Amino acid sequence: MAKQRSSELMRNATGFLGSLYNSLAGQAPAYSIAGGAALIMGSAYAAAPLAMLLTLLGVLAIVYSIFVLARKYPHAASFYAYVTNTINARTGFVNGIVYAVFYSIVGVGSVAIAFAYLGTEGIYAVTGHVINPLILLPIPIVLALVPAVLGIRPSIRTEMTLTSIEIAILLIFVILSFAANLNRLSALPFTVQGTFATTPTGMLAALSGGLIFAITYFMGFEVSTQISEEVRDPRKSVPTSTLWATVFMGILYILVTYAILLNIGYTQSAINNFVSMAEGMGPNPVYTLIGHYLGTAGLVLFAISVMLSVFGCYLATLNATARMLYGMARDGLLPAWLAETHPKYKSPHKALYLSTAVAVLTIVLAYAAAYVSGYVKPLELTYNAMEDAYAIDSLYYVLSLILVAAGALRLTTWGGRIAIAIGIAILAITFYYSIVSTWYLAILIASIILTVAVSYAINARIRRIKVTVCPYC
Repeated sequence: MAKQRSSELMRNATGFLGSLYNSLAGQAPAYSIAGGAALIMGSAYAAAPLAMLLTLLGVLAIVYSIFVLARKYPHAASFYAYVTNTINARTGFVNGIVYAVFYSIVGVGSVAIAFAYLGTEGIYAVTGHVINPLILLPIPIVLALVPAVLGIRPSIRTEMTLTSIEIAILLIFVILSFAANLNRLSALPFTVQGTFATTPTGMLAALSGGLIFAITYFMGFEVSTQISEEVRDPRKSVPTSTLWATVFMGILYILVTYAILLNIGYTQSAINNFVSMAEGMGPNPVYTLIGHYLGTAGLVLFAISVMLSVFGCYLATLNATARMLYGMARDGLLPAWLAETHPKYKSPHKALYLSTAVAVLTIVLAYAAAYVSGYVKPLELTYNAMEDAYAIDSLYYVLSLILVAAGALRLTTWGGRIAIAIGIAILAITFYYSIVSTWYLAILIASIILTVAVSYAINARIRRIKVTVCPYC
């Protein structure tokens, strides 16, 4: 007798709080600040908090579209299902591949590279010694598979512990920074004058550049939609937790960015010095500021929390990726074995293994691209591999969000449509300014053409799908 295959995820494995923490972990606050503060300030300068605020408003418009869709269509392969059910199955398939393969799997790889880079920076900040980041690279790749295969409960518990630590450290840093610099409070960071640009075009370019990097802070807010089938009362818990997680993170990011400016000063030269140090000309200045307020013990704890933050983000992204592949395979659009779940833990274990394997391939390609560009030293090689991976990664992410938001336009009132349209416009601006290389654009176009071609190769399967739903939600 043939062995019966398991194909169902674990129901009611977590609730609102678990979904909330999954979204928080996906956004990885300590990781975002340590790795991205200099990037946004390098463009928006002292107006970085304004750029972050505008980004939050734009992201919330997109979160609203996901809020509407998640209430109506809980599904493991959420970004595929949302577009399939509101536009059509072919566009849904394309968006599913764009999100799961070109964004999410590449994202898993880029997060692993970030773990190696930021881990090296943390060790340098604490000990004064530079290690080879390639030593750290396998750690998240290997260790994250354990809680991921064991199911969503161990994953959520891991994320709750790690994320609580990093948020607590960042809040303490904000409170101490404000207390020590009350006499330096200024509204400049929330004005266009903070860009130091002298023309409207220059101000717009500075803020738009800030939006590009600020939106990466929020990347991962949607990962709770992919665990919908494992959450109690998913039509309520998932959309609400995603909304509140994004609001909380947006406020935290604005406060931390402002606190950094309070400490380094509002001048262009001070900000340029901060950016130069972050790019490798010295220890990461974020670690230095944390050490100033929290001492050596606090610095060590923050360095550890950054690595834990990256690990939590890797785990959340890996889980989301595997469930996207699982949900699309269940509909017959990907190989059937990807829809199998572990007989005991009910995790999509085969999809997890495939996601990890492809992520490793993207890591190799990112390092190869950095090497071809002339970077040889391990630290420089790792930093530029991370930068290349994120540059192409963000293009797919923004494109996928635009398609999801476009689908949500069909389900909302006129007021909701106006809000979503504003979000789409901000995403479109971000997309335009994210194309920093014709190679990135060429890769994007070629991959989309290939995906559309594949959709026609499986045309019979796609034509059978009118609506896709979770079979037990």
